[in-house]
Amino acid sequence: MDTQVKSSGNGPRARQRSMKIYFCDICNESIPLKDINTNRITIEEGKIFCQRCAPKQGRATERVPGPVLAVFTFVVLLLGGVAFMGWKLLSDQSAELKSLSETVDRMQASLSGVPTTLEDTGDKLGRLGGDVHRMGADLASAKSEIRQRHDALDGRVQSAHESQKKSLGDAMRQLSISLQGDIDGLKAGLDDLKTNRVNPALVDMEVLKEKLDLLQDLVTGLTQPRMAPVEPTPEPAVVAEGPEDGGADKALEDAEINRHISKLTASDPGDRYSAVIALGHYSGVRVVKALEGMLTPDPDPEDYVRVAVIERLRELGSPSSVPHVIVALRDADYFVRVAARGALRAITGTRMKFDPDGSPSEREGQIKSWERWWAENKAKLLASTSA
Repeated sequence: MDTQVKSSGNGPRARQRSMKIYFCDICNESIPLKDINTNRITIEEGKIFCQRCAPKQGRATERVPGPVLAVFTFVVLLLGGVAFMGWKLLSDQSAELKSLSETVDRMQASLSGVPTTLEDTGDKLGRLGGDVHRMGADLASAKSEIRQRHDALDGRVQSAHESQKKSLGDAMRQLSISLQGDIDGLKAGLDDLKTNRVNPALVDMEVLKEKLDLLQDLVTGLTQPRMAPVEPTPEPAVVAEGPEDGGADKALEDAEINRHISKLTASDPGDRYSAVIALGHYSGVRVVKALEGMLTPDPDPEDYVRVAVIERLRELGSPSSVPHVIVALRDADYFVRVAARGALRAITGTRMKFDPDGSPSEREGQIKSWERWWAENKAKLLASTSA
């Protein structure tokens, strides 16, 4: 409730002033003027309540001083900023922690296979060590085998050399016996010529002397180095002019060639060997064909005879002998294969690979290469020979 109070000042001109006094409707006490001025009273349904008696649900909002409100607002904003910065920091750290966690997970996932990889690597290294050990053992075995084969080859070479020397000696003895009659006949012919019992115009004395030297060389041994022939003392002889001289020499040479070729089929290997050696002093298609027949289709049964045939064909150098010598590369005898390889290289000028001591499969592959080479080049070689 409110009550007006009138008061007067001192003196006659004093003004009368009036003011309202408010009393709390509950405690009936006056409400201080300062509470009224600061609006710390509660008015509800026409009733006035002091600050102490005012109902809580209806109490008027107290006015907060401006500085306090400003400080409070600043504190609130500061706390909000700090809270936002803390949230931002925690959010960034959380993202970094999450990324770090993912990185750690990936590293763990990648490292999880490392023990298995290391184990596999260890197994591979173990297997590799075993392979190296086996390779070392194989290498030692191969060295030992090569050494044994080398020793065996030396023995084979020595044995074959001794056998060939023995066979050559036997052949020379047989040759000496078989040619002794021819030597005696030639000597008798020379004696007849010297005593003028035969017309020297019909027989060339120099040709007979050359044949005698040839036969004498065959008798004394083909494997020994030859001494320089002693020039005979020239004797006066009447040389007839005319075509008969050339015809006589040709006939004599043909007779010698035919006689040697006929011995190529003799049953005695010594006779066949001596005939091959003797044919090496002649040339021509007939001689080449006869020697080629000693290799194909039916090779001579004696290996040293086949070697001699190949050597004579090498000296003659006819390209038509190439396919026959290629067949000799398949010979069962090592020395025949060596001679065939040398003859092919000498005749063709081609140094194609062939290992006479290689395995049968390796040799067969290399022989096929020679056969292909001959099929591609035989026309050119044969044409150059015929030209």
